[in-house]
Amino acid sequence: MVGVDSAPGMGPLDWVKYRLWAAERFPDPELIHRHGGMFMLVDYLRSCGSPDITRQILARFGAKIHPTAQPIGPWITVHEPGDDFSNLEVGPSAHIGKEVFLDLTDRIVIGESAAIGMRAIVLTHLNLGEGYPNKPTAKLIPKKQKPTRIERGASIGAGSIVLCGVTVGEDAVVNAGVVVAEDVPPRTIVTSSRQKDPYTMPEKFFRRFQR
Repeated sequence: MVGVDSAPGMGPLDWVKYRLWAAERFPDPELIHRHGGMFMLVDYLRSCGSPDITRQILARFGAKIHPTAQPIGPWITVHEPGDDFSNLEVGPSAHIGKEVFLDLTDRIVIGESAAIGMRAIVLTHLNLGEGYPNKPTAKLIPKKQKPTRIERGASIGAGSIVLCGVTVGEDAVVNAGVVVAEDVPPRTIVTSSRQKDPYTMPEKFFRRFQR
């Protein structure tokens, strides 16, 4: 049987079992895309435990990933990629951690030697439910999308959230669990989420949308 000679000590039946296991564990991304489109590729990336395969799939389907960028993931979630992953750009020696969530509604640019910690979230759009019935807050806060940038040498801590349109400047540091709602200047350490007093929306606004 073809391939048996390349696996010393493995008999034909063991080799068949191995190939079946490998095909299930690491299926051909071209076949996945052909049968299920980007939706199935995104689903596979969530379960793929290999940083190398994750990187290969992203690059094969449009992401701009520098050859020295690693590791990428694994177990990442890619949201709203459209027809491909071309809204993702990863620079030299950059790193994306395990279980990171990347919103590709608009562009995400990760600069040279930047690092995104595990389970961080990088967003590029805001939508409170445009077009939903009985949803007045969607009119008060309209839908928007903007590119989000993590500049050269910046570090995003585990579990932090970078909101739509934010730029994290060169060599800046965002601590774990921080929500970043505004641009971070270069060489700045953000230690906690900026706190603001709660705001109660005026009753007269909602009277216009009585259910």
